[in-house]
Amino acid sequence: MKVLFVPLFIVFAVVLVIAGLVAGTIHLLGAAWPIALIALGAFLLFRGEHKQRHRRHAPRPSSTWTGPPPVTIEEGRRGRRDRASRKAPVPVAEPAAPAELPIDMQVKVDQIRRKVDVLLSYADRFPPYSQDLYLVRQTADDYLPRTIQGYLSLSQAATQQPLGVGGRSARDEVRAQLDLLDAKLDEIAQDLQRQDSDRLIANRRFLEQRFGMRKEGDQPGDARDNVA
Repeated sequence: MKVLFVPLFIVFAVVLVIAGLVAGTIHLLGAAWPIALIALGAFLLFRGEHKQRHRRHAPRPSSTWTGPPPVTIEEGRRGRRDRASRKAPVPVAEPAAPAELPIDMQVKVDQIRRKVDVLLSYADRFPPYSQDLYLVRQTADDYLPRTIQGYLSLSQAATQQPLGVGGRSARDEVRAQLDLLDAKLDEIAQDLQRQDSDRLIANRRFLEQRFGMRKEGDQPGDARDNVA
């Protein structure tokens, strides 16, 4: 009980001292104590604004930088490899230039196409179910385009390389195939011309027989007798 009484007595004594000081101060000030309170409030307000202004303009402390974390030897090597791979340009393989028909082969191709067009314009002169007319049409639709595409599908370097055991290059092989097509069209044209000549000669013989033309040494009236 005595232990609790001592702190309470001390607190009570401090309160009485403070109250006495306050009462003494008010008594000394007398009627001027409201002015003192106003002055104290203004002082406290001014001090608060000054601290706030000083805090607003004060530089902000920068964050403490402790530096990068330690890097191991393996991570350093990996980083150098990554930087080297980013800096080194990646080689891009350029596509090989497609092969083109040489001028002499292009001239031969144009010549074959003109012959095909001429022969097809005389399609009505071929006999029914003519094999020659079929070959002419297949040359325009299949044989010639297939020969050209077979050459153009090769690269420029591959056209110079030998093909097969014979050692003939792709360019020489295509030239030989074009010559074969051209020669066949010439043969068909000659056969068609020969057939026209044969028909013309046959027509002359028909007319001679029809009109009873006299041969040398025949007497007048022999032709009429032959017609009869």
